[in-house]
Formats: sequence, C-alpha cells, structure tokens
Amino acid sequence: MNFYFVFEGKTEPIVYKKWLSVLLPDLTEVDSFDAVNQNNYYYESDMGVPSCYRVAANAIQEINDFPKYNYLVLFTDADRFTVAEKKAEADQQINLELEDKPFKTLPENCQLEIIVQKVCIETWFLGNRDFFVRHPQHNSLLKKYIEYFDVSKSNPEDLASEFVQDEENTKDIFGYKTKALFHESYLREIFKERNSAIKERSSASNKNFYYRKSKPMEVQEKHYLKQLRARIEANSDHLLSFQEFIKFCLKIKGQLNK
Repeated sequence: MNFYFVFEGKTEPIVYKKWLSVLLPDLTEVDSFDAVNQNNYYYESDMGVPSCYRVAANAIQEINDFPKYNYLVLFTDADRFTVAEKKAEADQQINLELEDKPFKTLPENCQLEIIVQKVCIETWFLGNRDFFVRHPQHNSLLKKYIEYFDVSKSNPEDLASEFVQDEENTKDIFGYKTKALFHESYLREIFKERNSAIKERSSASNKNFYYRKSKPMEVQEKHYLKQLRARIEANSDHLLSFQEFIKFCLKIKGQLNK
C-alpha cells in the first residue's frame, strides 16, 4: 500500500511524519513519486491555498503515470469554513484544475482522501490537557485567553466560534484577523508560559519550550500525540476533525496488517 500526501503548510510534514511513525510504523518515505514500491509514501508540502489544489491535480497526473498508489491524501486547514465546506471546496477546486489535464480522475486502485484540520493544525495541538497551563503565573495574555475560552475544558475547535471572519479581514479577535492566527497565538502563549516556569525553577536548565511553524517542537513527539488521543477518548465530542485523521490511520493500519 502506497500513499501520495499533499500538505498545505510547512508544519504538517514535520508533525505528520513523526505521528505516522507512531500510528503507521510500517510506512517508509521515498524521495520521488516514482520510487514507491510497497508500504511507502511520497509527499509535497508548503504551497498554501489555493496552490495545494493545483499540486493535488498534478499528483493525479503522476499517479496515473505511475499507478502504484492506493491513496492520494490532501491535508488542509478549514480556516473560516466548516469541515464539510472545506472538503467541498477542495473537490471543486481540484476538478477545476483537472480541466486542462490529460488525466481527469485517479486510477481505479487509488482514492482521494481529504483530511481537514479544523480550524488549523494548531487547534488540534491545543487539545493536550497535560501540556496546558491552568493557572499561568508569568503570562497576562494567556490569562485573558483562558478567561475568554478555556481549551482544557471546552472543545478547542469551538475557540472563537462566534467570530465571523470576512473575506476583507475587516474584523479581528484579540488583534488577529483570522481564527487560525488567534488559535496559533493561544498555543504560542502556552509554550511561553511553560518556558518561563522552567526558567524560574532552574536558570541552568537548557530545556526550552517554544512553538514556530518551522520548528513545532513538542507537538510532534509521541507523548504529545498520546495526550491528544487521550483527549478524544475522554471527550468523544471534542476535536472531531482530529478524530477523522485517527480513524483514517486505524483503517489503514488494519489494511496493512491483513
């Protein structure tokens, strides 16, 4: 079984590659699309929207030229849309990109899967209760965020759900024009508080907590993924889009083990 992954952003390949090594350890990466053989994956990443739809359409051409793939998987953020709306947009835009391509569909042995991160992948990262700081001592902004919406108690996917983001970005929440940027800021402030607490306990500590899209640090680790899975086991109505990703991996794991 082989996979062609298209990651919209720069954080996704870093994190998903580590998570897949835990969830689907039998898969190995190859460095060109025509190098897959058995239980391999190839990926393209960091092109944003709408370019990821063009890349997915090009992937369909490559898969037809080299029909050894079983899945083409697009990973993308919902942003201001619902998961259903984002999937519909992706389907529509990929089909538009295919209009001037020789191959209009995937081969019969391959299917398209769209994994939507609601609101963004940082939204999922906010689900780790063990990493969350309930009573910040060093970060007044984080205190304001928690007073506004406590992601340890309520579903992170509902953070700023009342905020209506318009296409012209004329509105803002806590100074951010999009939900995704606000969610990312919330996560960054948790990391900052963690870092300040460590430095307070031990000035000699060389452990640093910070979050950047190009260096997501802790969130890619096995223990962090374990806590996210614990969250959805404890709260079956939380992080529903993350649950879709986990269900997909469990389905694939079952197929690989046959």
